[in-house]
Amino acid sequence: MGEKDSAQIIGIPDVLCSKAGIAASWRTGNQLGVFPHKQINAHTNDRKSDYYPCEARIHLLRQEVILFHPTLRKLVNESNGVFVSIRNIKKTKANEARPELVKYSKHYRSILRACVESLQDTAAKTMSDTKDLLENFLTIFYNVECVWHLTEILYIDTIPGDVVLPQLMEWVRFHFPSRELTAAKILSKKTIGAELECQNYWETVFACALHGKLDIVRALLLYHSSADNRGFVAAENILRAIPVYNVYGGYSINEFTMRWKYWQLDLTSNIECKTFAVDDNLNKLMRLVVGDESVLWELSKYTDAWYELLAAKLFYSSPCCKQPELARHANNIAEKWQARRNLDNIILALMESDLHQVIKQIQYMNDNGWFAAHLTDLLYNSEKLNIIDKDQSNVTDKLHESLILDYGSTLMENSSLWQCGASYLENCPTQGLARLETLLQSIPLGNEAKVLKIINVAQSNGLVNVVTSISKIQGMKSIRQGRLGNALAWALKAQDGPFATYIADQFLKAYAANGELECRDLLENLGRYMLTSDRLTFLGKYCEFHQMYEIGEFQEAARLLMSLIISNLTPKYFWPILLSDAIPLLESEDVILSSEDTFTLMRCLEEHGDDLEFQDKVEITRLAAARNLSRALILEDCQND
Repeated sequence: MGEKDSAQIIGIPDVLCSKAGIAASWRTGNQLGVFPHKQINAHTNDRKSDYYPCEARIHLLRQEVILFHPTLRKLVNESNGVFVSIRNIKKTKANEARPELVKYSKHYRSILRACVESLQDTAAKTMSDTKDLLENFLTIFYNVECVWHLTEILYIDTIPGDVVLPQLMEWVRFHFPSRELTAAKILSKKTIGAELECQNYWETVFACALHGKLDIVRALLLYHSSADNRGFVAAENILRAIPVYNVYGGYSINEFTMRWKYWQLDLTSNIECKTFAVDDNLNKLMRLVVGDESVLWELSKYTDAWYELLAAKLFYSSPCCKQPELARHANNIAEKWQARRNLDNIILALMESDLHQVIKQIQYMNDNGWFAAHLTDLLYNSEKLNIIDKDQSNVTDKLHESLILDYGSTLMENSSLWQCGASYLENCPTQGLARLETLLQSIPLGNEAKVLKIINVAQSNGLVNVVTSISKIQGMKSIRQGRLGNALAWALKAQDGPFATYIADQFLKAYAANGELECRDLLENLGRYMLTSDRLTFLGKYCEFHQMYEIGEFQEAARLLMSLIISNLTPKYFWPILLSDAIPLLESEDVILSSEDTFTLMRCLEEHGDDLEFQDKVEITRLAAARNLSRALILEDCQND
């Protein structure tokens, strides 16, 4: 699993397609639309189609996205959190970000490890039909974690001096633990003569030696029936004395190399003196430890991968191997082993420091781009990525963005993961926002909670067109449902003046028809949104007029009414209502409208009083205006005196 897929033939169950031929077109996201199509060109005779009339169908094809499977949702969501956190690392000095990036790399690996364990548990509990699928996922993400771990060792969490063997041995032991588990079972019995009771005793000894676990090898030799023999005692002492390089051990590489060579000469002398000839397997073990390559390949049958053998060779022949030397040793072992799997190619490319090839190969791991996007991003932020194309141009930035863009676009197809996808597109400086703008508008809107989430993402990225478009769609939906208040709220969110004007008109017409203002709470608290359109301003001020009138603030109500009358914002159909609202103020016991206000009203009455719906109130209004004018003039004259 994890190999590059071979071409797959997909049958289209459509008779018309088989007769006429087919064409295809990319749809939004990861879909391909296939439909019947007769090929024509400029030389084709212009005649009626042989297939008319017919029923044409469009067939939608899409690649399987394993990340949408419920068992992998946690992987997607948690890794998204790490990706976003990496954006917050502040790099003020060279290598200052390295400890943080090491921490995040280990966090990614812990997420992968948890995913693998979860898949193991789930696969163990499921029936056969789903079991195969889960085991497929398990293989993919086990390989992903294995490669990530090695990348971390070689490029992220490098140790001083670039000596790679100590971490390489840990990597091999971590991913091939079965031999040590077998050794633990043998040791737990504490039986002398273990080689007689356990058929795979020596196999376990050799396998542990290949992993460099010499403490376990010594413990196993102590339970051999000849453990007291001089050869076994000598082997125990020599294995105990083997120098093991540690960067923090207090020795320089030169000092360590000298000690190791002295130890190796002592072991070689013992082998030549046939000190270990008491047992063929013991002798073979010590020849392995001294670095005899023929024995190494003889024991290769106890390993599952060429890189296990590589680690053993380095441990016994070149314990201070640095990364530049690693490629030569790796190539020799891999070539002789005839490693051909995609995983083998990736690991070899990592050891050769060919990151371009690594990124190319990991895109064949069938994980829908999760691995390529996140590993490339980590290497990019660690400043370890330097990709040169065939024209000798640096394409590092383009490659980094392209992989994140593709992964984010894949997640945007899913109704539950689109927000994760958006966070990746937001971090693609060249094409991300343009892609995000397109994909946000293709998401099925669903309920209002989801719509608000989409709008929040659009607003936070300055995608005004998306906010306007979606808000208008929701507003029209609300209008069809008779929810004018909700429609107005969407229009205000979109800051769409014409749409707000249209909705304000619906409010005013509804009031003209039934004499009641809907959604008073919303209209009374428009605030600055009142300025979205002139018609909405009029509606808001008219609502304020009613509010003042109802609480007995007649002077303020009169001021608002007159401001509406002289504002030139009044719709033609609303003049009869506005003039009718003036009548109670004109006939009030106290003089509320001044003489100037009354003259203004009388002029408006002459201009707009011919409306058929106002004919029965024209004379009443004139009479009320005349009485109020006389009272206002007398009052104003007295006040002047």
